[in-house]
Amino acid sequence: MDKAQELYQAGRSAMAAGDLTKAVGLFEQSNKAAEHFKTAELLGECLLSLGKAQEAIRPLTRATELNKQGRGPSLLAKAYLTLGAHDSARRAAEEALLRTPGNRLALSVLAELKSANVRV
Repeated sequence: MDKAQELYQAGRSAMAAGDLTKAVGLFEQSNKAAEHFKTAELLGECLLSLGKAQEAIRPLTRATELNKQGRGPSLLAKAYLTLGAHDSARRAAEEALLRTPGNRLALSVLAELKSANVRV
């Protein structure tokens, strides 16, 4: 197992144990050693869970660029929604739904925007 993979696995373990701050550090180190969409995605997810939505934007954007699944853009939509960037949240949620129709997180972001009377 290479260094990036070891750091990634340690980050997953820290995340599973609820130590998100430790997981962030490990995922950052892993991504520096060898960039991978899942590492960036989990880094962004941890940051979002820690209330650091602004910091989550960069890794979630990168995860969205590196992979064509819907999870990255749905998490990105949630981060934008948290920041009040409604147009960006809508665009990211729509992208997530194009990639993964029925993505629950993307649908919930759009529903929240609609309930807040934001054009969706």
